[in-house]
Amino acid sequence: MSKVLGGCSVLNAMLYVRGNRKDYDEWEQLGNPGWDYKSVLPYFKKSEDIRIEELKNSPYHNTGGHLTVEHFRYRTPITNYLIKAGQDMGYDIVDINGPTQTGFTFSQATIRNGLRCSTAKAFLRSASKRTNLHVSVLSTAEKILVRIGDVQFRVGSKLHKVNANREIILSAGAIQSPQLLMVSGIGPKDHLKEMGIPLVQDAPGVGENLQDHVIIGGMNYLIDPPKDCMNNEPFTFNLLQTITPYTITEFAVNHTGTLYSMPYCEAMGFINSKYADESADYPDLHIALASTGDHMGGGVFMKRPGKEIIPYADAYGAISYLLRPRSKGYIKLRSRNVHRHPIIVANYFQDPHDLNVLQLNARADLNSIPQCLSLPFPSDDYWRCYVRFYSMSIFHQSGTCKMGPAADPMAVVDSRLKVYGISGLRVVDASIMPNIVSGNTNAPTIMIAEKAADMITKEWKMC
Repeated sequence: MSKVLGGCSVLNAMLYVRGNRKDYDEWEQLGNPGWDYKSVLPYFKKSEDIRIEELKNSPYHNTGGHLTVEHFRYRTPITNYLIKAGQDMGYDIVDINGPTQTGFTFSQATIRNGLRCSTAKAFLRSASKRTNLHVSVLSTAEKILVRIGDVQFRVGSKLHKVNANREIILSAGAIQSPQLLMVSGIGPKDHLKEMGIPLVQDAPGVGENLQDHVIIGGMNYLIDPPKDCMNNEPFTFNLLQTITPYTITEFAVNHTGTLYSMPYCEAMGFINSKYADESADYPDLHIALASTGDHMGGGVFMKRPGKEIIPYADAYGAISYLLRPRSKGYIKLRSRNVHRHPIIVANYFQDPHDLNVLQLNARADLNSIPQCLSLPFPSDDYWRCYVRFYSMSIFHQSGTCKMGPAADPMAVVDSRLKVYGISGLRVVDASIMPNIVSGNTNAPTIMIAEKAADMITKEWKMC
């Protein structure tokens, strides 16, 4: 969780990825009218200020919104080679936020003039002088008193209450939105009884349906730069050449240079495993192309024992995302005290399909790892072990207050994001996603907020 104005957009990878149009068409097919791709596209465009020249006139993009979208200002030379490799594999260079997702692209990012454009910078700064906006920092919401429309929150040691004249909007994210609902008496009745929390509304879906994108590291490669690139410009993002007095001066004074790169994902590809229908434009793997290896054993994410640390060498990496996991987890309370973190059961690889998809990509690493040598190399079982060893979350948790029709007993909110059985309470964040989107969750969550804002203003006739 990100205890900062702007939330995860303050510390994420800044990648602007909307997902696949079929994600949203499926949301509507599940009983959520108004959430198909055609209906949500205007809300993606509403917030966007695209500054990529070749996309400014695209019907899929917009200029003049609050959220600036650019390419990363600096691109290490290896990135062009990686994109060319994608073309050699038979993939096109595409606008992955346009009509087609399958293919390779230089990353689009939420940055402004080369620097991070968080939601706080994009939306809050421009509204900060409004007399009807009050922001309480260093504060934690502890309980929603839904029957009287109050929110109880704490600032330091002091307890406060604020009353909502119209409605309460809960946007605490896929981990803490269900936690706050449950400590407020909205959740699975048996679990609330177990925790000694008086039941306000039996909502069995609260905390269920937890989904996340699983990624695997380990696929990093040492390289020799081509002879035509042997100049003063670093071929990859290695610390010896990229963090120097010269590059720091270029960044701080001239606003250019290697420190404006994004070494972990300057480019990306959306590709098909053998389990995907290639004719459907619904790829099931996302490959982040990194201009750094960081560590032979996958130290982009963590340090592994017995592996050589190579921060000063030329290397690159390929980071595989499982786009549509079938495995689902859940969140339960550890305590009635909201300041104690809830129990998170991710259930990664509960469905063997997820492991089977990722182990196909793991085969690009030709080196065996000692942690899996009890299994025949290179067998399917070995590669499944490899994936389990190198896998981790990319922090795209979603789905724990899912949107759905009233006939679905596990739906927490309706298509207008109102909590079932509770008057004056909506949830507006990634937790309402019925199924996780095929890409990073930042842009879709902003779209959800834009659509919610439109529904709220129309309902209360504020526009």
